[in-house]
Amino acid sequence: MRRVIALAALASCVAVPAVARAQSKDDVARADALFNAAKALTDAGNYADACAKYAESKRLAPGLGVTLYLADCYEHIGRTASAWTEFLAAEGLARQRNDKRADVAHQHAQALEPKLDRLTITVAPTVPQAGLSILRDGLPVTQEELGLAVPVDPGDHAVVVSAPGHASRTLNAHVGPESPTATVRIDSLDETPANTPPPTPATAPTNAPADSAQTGAEQPSSSGDSGKTRRILSFAAMGAGVVGLGVGTVFGFLAKSKLDSTNNGSQPECDSTDHCTKQGLDDRKTAESFATVSTIGFIAGGVLAAGGVVLFLTSPPPASTSTGLTLSPAPLTGGAGALLSGSF
Repeated sequence: MRRVIALAALASCVAVPAVARAQSKDDVARADALFNAAKALTDAGNYADACAKYAESKRLAPGLGVTLYLADCYEHIGRTASAWTEFLAAEGLARQRNDKRADVAHQHAQALEPKLDRLTITVAPTVPQAGLSILRDGLPVTQEELGLAVPVDPGDHAVVVSAPGHASRTLNAHVGPESPTATVRIDSLDETPANTPPPTPATAPTNAPADSAQTGAEQPSSSGDSGKTRRILSFAAMGAGVVGLGVGTVFGFLAKSKLDSTNNGSQPECDSTDHCTKQGLDDRKTAESFATVSTIGFIAGGVLAAGGVVLFLTSPPPASTSTGLTLSPAPLTGGAGALLSGSF
C-alpha cells in the first residue's frame, strides 16, 4: 500500500517542473504572498489557518519547500495521513533533484506511518460494476483501492456510491484513537428496506378467540406471580430487619455491660474523674466497638424492616386469595396462645 501511494506521489513530483513552467507570473506572486502569510501564521502557532494557505500556495506554484512546510503543518494539526502523503511527495521530488532534504522527508514519513488511521471500502460481488462511481470525501476511489486499507486523516469520512438508475447513497465511517481502522461495505446500490413483520396466516381469525382466551387466562397468573415475588421479598427484608434489630440490641447490652464493669466492682478500673488503668482503657474501647456495632445493627435493621413493610404494602393483591397477616387464638400445651400467620 505504501509503495502505491509513494509511486503516485513520485509521479506527481515528476510533473512538477512542467507545471511550474506553465505558471503565470501572477500565480507565482500570489503563491509567494500566500506562503509568506502562512509562514507568519505558523510562527505565531496558528497552524489551523496556515495549512489552507500553504495548500493554495502549493497548488499555484508547486515546489519542494512549500510541500515540506505543508506536510509539517498537517502533522501539527493531527492530519496524519495528509502529512504522510505530503512528506512522501517531498521525498520523491527531493530525490529527483538530489536534494539532501529527501532524507528529512523520509524520516518524517516513516515516523508517521505507524500512527496512520485506515479506511477500507469493499464492494459485494452482487453489486453491478457498470457505471459504478465511488467517492471518498469527494475524491474518486479507483478499482485498485477497493479492499485496501487506505490511510485517511482522523475523523468522520463520507463514502458516496452512485450508479445509473439508482439514487446515490452516502455511507459514513469514523476513525480515530478509539477506532484506528474502519470498513465501509457496499452490499447494495439501494437503501436496505426496513424489516417488516411477517404476514398474519389466513387461519389466524379462526384461532383468535382461543388464543385470546388463553392469553387472558395467563395474564392474571403473571400478575399474581409478580405480587407473590414482591411479598416474599418483603417478608425476607422484614426478617433481615428483625435480625439487625436483634444484633443491635445484643451488642447494646454488651456495650453497657462492658462500660459498667469499668466503673463498678470492688476495684473499679476507672475513677470518678475517668482516669483508667490500662485494663480499663481496653475495656472501654471494647465497649465503644460494641456500641458501634449496635448502632449499625439498629440502623440497618430499621431500614430493612421499613423497606419490607413498604414493599409488602405496595405489592399487588393475588387474584384469588387474600394477602395479609392474621392473629388468631390457638390451643397450646399447658394453656392458650396466639398464632401469627400470613398468606402470600
